[in-house]
Amino acid sequence: MAADFSLPGDDAPLVLYQPWEFGRIPAEWVDSIRWGVDEVWVPSRAVARAFVESGIPAERVAVVPYGVDLDRFRPGLPPLPLPSDRRVRLLFVGGTIARKGFDVLLAAFRGAFRRADDVCLVVKDMGTGSFYRGQTAEAAVRATQADPDAPEVLYLAEDLSEDDLPRLYAACDVLVHPYRGEGFGLPVLEAMACGLPVVVTAGGPTDEFVPPAAGWHLPAAVRPFPENRVGEWPTAGTPWLLEPDAAALGRVLHEVVADDAGRRRRGVEARRAALGWA
Repeated sequence: MAADFSLPGDDAPLVLYQPWEFGRIPAEWVDSIRWGVDEVWVPSRAVARAFVESGIPAERVAVVPYGVDLDRFRPGLPPLPLPSDRRVRLLFVGGTIARKGFDVLLAAFRGAFRRADDVCLVVKDMGTGSFYRGQTAEAAVRATQADPDAPEVLYLAEDLSEDDLPRLYAACDVLVHPYRGEGFGLPVLEAMACGLPVVVTAGGPTDEFVPPAAGWHLPAAVRPFPENRVGEWPTAGTPWLLEPDAAALGRVLHEVVADDAGRRRRGVEARRAALGWA
């Protein structure tokens, strides 16, 4: 979470590019930005609101969104071989941490399906040995895999090459990302560029690039933190995260698995929407 406010030489302008997922920024950033930063660039309007509502002048904050390589991430790629023969493959890409809502997804998946159902959840975990070390849900995944009645889960923790990551999307049918907090949600855009429909939390930054026709938006409630802090960081106001509706996610997963034509239709719309985010 540390931001670099060191000043450039020769009176050059200083731009801080800084995502933030918690609704209010650390309090110690506010004066540093006001007095030392010429512009703050953020990846989404959702993050821009967090800075402005924390006291940063709106004219100093610019949205500079992430983009996707539409040649690398595209429909029609050869699928990455996966050790599953299930008819429908749901995909999660990202750190399996609470902020990204993986616990909500795993619980909903286990509640919606059984081992006999023709569906698999493919989990591409990230940061297990680095920035999310000790925070991921690998143990919960392994417990699900060991339960003979639980639906099939395929867990991938190893790094994938630049060529294999798009092929992972190609091997699956829909991306499910019921996050609590995101600065942008790049795996969502990557999946859309590959022609996958997406299941995302409503009210966050993915609202800015996922149209209704391209997937399913889960209703969510705003959950304020009990104190004005995020971990060790006191914040400029009360931080918050979204809480996606777990029951709604279970219903959506059933719909996703049952509606082959609907997935294909939404996938076409997802690719079309991604074309504007090259």
